Amino acid sequence: MLRRLLTMGRPTGPGRHPSSPFTRELGDHRLQYEPGGPTLVVSFDNAARPAEEAYVGRPTWGARFYLSEGHSLLGVIARETSWYRDRTLIAALETLRDEGFFASFARVVLTGGSMGGFAAAAFAPLAPGATVIAFSPQSTLDGRVVPWERRYANGRARDWSLPYSDGPAGLAQAAQGFVFFDNFDRADLRHAARFEQTGRVMLMPVPAGGHGVPPMLIQTGLLKPLTRQIIDGSFSKPAFQKAIRARKETIRYHRMLAREALMRRRPGLALRVCEAGLKRFPLSDLLETRSLALAAMDRPQQALAALDRARALRDKRRG
Repeated sequence: MLRRLLTMGRPTGPGRHPSSPFTRELGDHRLQYEPGGPTLVVSFDNAARPAEEAYVGRPTWGARFYLSEGHSLLGVIARETSWYRDRTLIAALETLRDEGFFASFARVVLTGGSMGGFAAAAFAPLAPGATVIAFSPQSTLDGRVVPWERRYANGRARDWSLPYSDGPAGLAQAAQGFVFFDNFDRADLRHAARFEQTGRVMLMPVPAGGHGVPPMLIQTGLLKPLTRQIIDGSFSKPAFQKAIRARKETIRYHRMLAREALMRRRPGLALRVCEAGLKRFPLSDLLETRSLALAAMDRPQQALAALDRARALRDKRRG
């Protein structure tokens, strides 16, 4: 029954991709396809979406942009933060592969952030020769492979003996991969190093971008252009490295850099970052972070004064 449902609207010949939309409900996941041009974008949910957005009616991540670019779009929607460790989902995706769905497109691009970035790489063998665009991806949450990864308890508890459980192994079957990540985040840096071993990935560090790199790329106006350039083949790493310097003008940069400094027990650096950022963003939450830095420097009276000021400014904004 599942195979019959999944093969409705299947391609009728080489190079002829499905022209009708379809949706496949799979219990804990949903596949939703919207037809467009000869490039297929497969977009996977990140871990935040199940917690922040209702499952029913949830659009594919990036749908408005990808469809406006004229691409076909297959969304993989997650009900829970399962890291796609689901036999039913895997069977459904393999059925699409076996029926020639992915092969019917001239180009396939798999993309996602965090949990979705892992999936974009891990499921690349469904479309050998595809392009992978992964933002802050985990390489795996298999404790036997990455015993140092202590985040994402729900994901680590899943069945990592299932197929498509290792991002680098999947990426090895892609034509090319692009991994955007914050190299100040130690765990993300270690995952990026595993991807680099494939020899098929271009690592794109975004210092102080935070684990969720897309918000930083959105603030700098770079997310859409870089995605477009990767898909059309015009992406330039040197140009990106120059453009991403604009992150230093954003509040997110100062916020992430200050928090990282505190985590590394460098409160003096955190204080300097906050004070520099407050010149640009005087009513921001950098006030609270500044108070934490002062407290860590054993300056409790100044810390309390800074916290009182932050609360007063917050109340003023609300009023």
